[in-house]
Amino acid sequence: MSQEPQNGPQEPATSQETGSNAGTFDNVNQWIGNRAIPIVIVSLVLAGAAACILFFFLIQSRGGGVVGNPTPTPFASGAEGAAAAGESAWVIMDGVSTITGTVDIPITLSFLGADYAIDVDVVGEDGIWQPTVSGEGTASWVYGTIVNYVMGLPDTERNANLLAKLNPGDEIVLQTKSGVEYTYTFDGRQPVPVADQSVYSQKTPGITLILLEAGNGERLVATGRFQVTDAAPDAGSVVGLGETTQLGDLQLTAVSTIYIVDRPEIPPGFAFYLVDYQIQNVGLTAFDTSLLNMTLVDDLGNQYALNPAASQQGNFPPLTGFLNANQTAQATAGYQIPLNLNSNSLSWLVTRQDTGAQVTVTLPYSGNDAAAQNTTISLVRADVSPDQTSLILSGLITNQGTQAVVVTAADVSLTTQDGSEWVLQSTNPAFPWTTEPGQTVQFFLTYQLPPESTAVFRVLNQEFLLEGLR
Repeated sequence: MSQEPQNGPQEPATSQETGSNAGTFDNVNQWIGNRAIPIVIVSLVLAGAAACILFFFLIQSRGGGVVGNPTPTPFASGAEGAAAAGESAWVIMDGVSTITGTVDIPITLSFLGADYAIDVDVVGEDGIWQPTVSGEGTASWVYGTIVNYVMGLPDTERNANLLAKLNPGDEIVLQTKSGVEYTYTFDGRQPVPVADQSVYSQKTPGITLILLEAGNGERLVATGRFQVTDAAPDAGSVVGLGETTQLGDLQLTAVSTIYIVDRPEIPPGFAFYLVDYQIQNVGLTAFDTSLLNMTLVDDLGNQYALNPAASQQGNFPPLTGFLNANQTAQATAGYQIPLNLNSNSLSWLVTRQDTGAQVTVTLPYSGNDAAAQNTTISLVRADVSPDQTSLILSGLITNQGTQAVVVTAADVSLTTQDGSEWVLQSTNPAFPWTTEPGQTVQFFLTYQLPPESTAVFRVLNQEFLLEGLR
């Protein structure tokens, strides 16, 4: 029976010792003073890209098949790893789909005033890590460790002292090839057996520094946690319909809007407002679209969340899943808003939850007014009640357009020259009145009779002058 492969890179067998001779240390300073094999690993996490793949495994392909175990090595190895490192490519498989992209390779490491250039290192076919660090100012990165960045530092007195001086809260900064900078805070160090594979874990965003030293089977490992900024998010840019804007490594364009009132999915008193848009991932790694928060805001500051039923009514499907590097998608964001919402325009606020970056798109809004342009309203009768207390009006609404027209109590009024609006006493049929395309609806209204002889009656965007009321 063959032995299962180990789940992380190993130091060469000659540097590993077992049994009581491995040695222990009372404290870190004693360990540094007697260091026989201190090794520091720095594990860093790409804030946006790493979060996207935190729950996936990088699968190594050999001989045309997929080779792995229940906890596969989370980085490439061997000749294929070397090729991958040269191409900066990665593959993620979740059992359902395969996503390919590129790794945003780290290029510099800095802490306590020391700067290191970073070399890419690959684990051998046998799973043993034999770091190749070219000099004191160079760190070695285990290719593929992109959630917890694993870094090896040369065994020098300067590096050992720097690691010993790190205090909780001290910052460790990693810069990547694309220019993104990630900050980590030091949270601890300890001697760790060379055979301990937990230092290569890719479950938690962070950085691990290993002091590379040949010795008695233990090495010094320092770790840092990814630092989440407390700064307020940038208010972002404001653009209009059809204008492309940048949201980190995403490009977003709102293409068109749709106002719908005649779908059976719409509750009474509401309408659907849809935003068709295009989004492109111009970054080097796949992006989890669930990190996007899309909110519609009216002039009064009322906010409307995405509505699944509304989002299904657009020209494109809702945005879901991962957006691969260089991939472009067309999608629809749908919202349920009050019927005949009184707002001159609407704002579409799109925010990235991973970085706080946001953009505001100003959208046109005419609501029911657009449909009313194709509607003919006629006033058939205007009668004063026998007791001279009420005004009875009857009329017709004919929809000659292609979109249903809805009339609510806010769309009708009776006013006099002094600006007074008179009380609506009864209506038949009850509001709202919905007139489908090509149909006509008859209505009856009863108002309190004004004391003046003239008044103006309004339905939607049409007004009628009434005379001889007294």
